[in-house]
Amino acid sequence: MKVIDFEPVFRRLNEELSKMDTSLELVCAGGYVLQLHGYRATVDIDAFYASNAEVDAVIRKVGDEFGINRPDELWLNGSVSNMNPRPPIAYYKLVHRFSNLEINAVDLTYLIGMKLTSGREQDLIDVGTILKQDNNQEPFNLLSELIGMDFQIDISGLLGGYEKAHGMQWLEDFYRDNESELRKHF
Repeated sequence: MKVIDFEPVFRRLNEELSKMDTSLELVCAGGYVLQLHGYRATVDIDAFYASNAEVDAVIRKVGDEFGINRPDELWLNGSVSNMNPRPPIAYYKLVHRFSNLEINAVDLTYLIGMKLTSGREQDLIDVGTILKQDNNQEPFNLLSELIGMDFQIDISGLLGGYEKAHGMQWLEDFYRDNESELRKHF
């Protein structure tokens, strides 16, 4: 998949928002966050933002100009809000700021929680990709951190992400080595 440089797209969106004298704040999640961290490319941006007809029309216009809208979905969409509440400000950081547009991105730990909550196969693969690169994340510590972020995480889903990262043998060894601790979670 070709990596899309979204910065010029954001600049163009900012120009259109400026013409409308409207400001927009995005809290990005999903594939865009993974792209920012170099994990994989994405063709769209899932974000939390205040959607309305005017804003959606400008998003469509900019996407059409860059040829990045899909027939069934705009390049920038708020569908992530159907599965997750907007993240608290403590769990995202500023990526770009323009005169009328602010782009934030959730941190990777929060993204893991969001992806485990949705539980789709691609989300588990993404969790595995993150965990494979971050070998310092111990499962019980990560579970505690996610619970502290108010996620309702089932440890079996989390361990499914670790299995994607490290393989079935790792998972078998982990179960064997941590049997008594795991019983507390089942």
